[in-house]
Amino acid sequence: MTRRGVMKGVGGIAALSMSNATLAEAQAAVADSLPSDPHTADTYRSIVDAIVPRTPELEDELGPEHVPGGLDVELEKFLIWDFNHFQEIRSEMVTEKAGSSTGLQMPRGTFEVTIDATGPGSDLDAVLELADLSLLDLADLGLDGDALEEHLTFGPVERFEVAFEDLDAAEGAANFEIRVTTSDEEYHQVLRNYPYAPVFTVVFDLVAAEFLARGQNEESPAPNGQFPGGGTFTRLAPRDRLRCLWTIVDGGAVDRLDELLSPMVPDVGILKFVVMAINGLHGFGYYTEWSGYGSTKTATPNDRELETPAGEVQSRRQSGYPGPAPGYAADWRHAVPGGFKDPKAKNLHLPDDLSGDDVLDGVGGDS
Repeated sequence: MTRRGVMKGVGGIAALSMSNATLAEAQAAVADSLPSDPHTADTYRSIVDAIVPRTPELEDELGPEHVPGGLDVELEKFLIWDFNHFQEIRSEMVTEKAGSSTGLQMPRGTFEVTIDATGPGSDLDAVLELADLSLLDLADLGLDGDALEEHLTFGPVERFEVAFEDLDAAEGAANFEIRVTTSDEEYHQVLRNYPYAPVFTVVFDLVAAEFLARGQNEESPAPNGQFPGGGTFTRLAPRDRLRCLWTIVDGGAVDRLDELLSPMVPDVGILKFVVMAINGLHGFGYYTEWSGYGSTKTATPNDRELETPAGEVQSRRQSGYPGPAPGYAADWRHAVPGGFKDPKAKNLHLPDDLSGDDVLDGVGGDS
């Protein structure tokens, strides 16, 4: 698939989001400074770089507009924002009784995670303590604990903690505190929704360690100076990062690691949808025109203005789209050269009165 061949819908990034974000929210998220700990930021940056890398080798053949990659438009910001706005947890959904699940209520511990890697042992030891398992238990699950221990690292993260900020209220949306401590700094955020974005990065490191332990990588892992805040996942070669993520969808990784992942993610099964969303959001998000709105990116749709000349917006330069123009809403043959010929209007059996519909005049008799 070429970059030009990807559908370039302005609202695609919002349409495919897990959070049901509006277009305005999606554009605002990417334009925002988005405070985040380095482990979370660099993990998503490594995913963006693997899916939509810079391609300077295309400049001579296709032009300079085909060089920038996903990191150039900070696509990782929307991934983080979207996953952190995916699920609101209400106080009435939570019970203080450990191990109890009645109706819509789930035990408090389902939503709280603490991984303390400052004690003796490895990062895997901290995960095993959280899951109340041992290396011997991993062998029963068909996992090589020693190999996992050798490969698993959360990079500079010494302590990772997700906890309710306050559950005194009997009902209403709950706030969560996320604290990520490194050797020289602590990153603290309070979110209205469950902080899935940083939690997923811890999961990706664990899945990457298992990926390496099983010898599924095609290139040797190595510390990556481009993503110094990341862990095991960022040490994989770009194509191996994508192969690793796909083991969540179609490689049985979720089943094998279920006991280790369950204390981290309220619903482990959601991880398959997360990987699918990551793939879809990249394809559409990279080609939005949000970068052309300049200082009005975070304004409401009616108040946004395209501050970059239409022909200079990166996505439009790559796709050859001239901006809103007669015929583009009705004739989609421009999307794929030589493909998707529109049916003739006389064969559509349209009603005589199209009032209220999006009708273009003067487009052409057959469009």
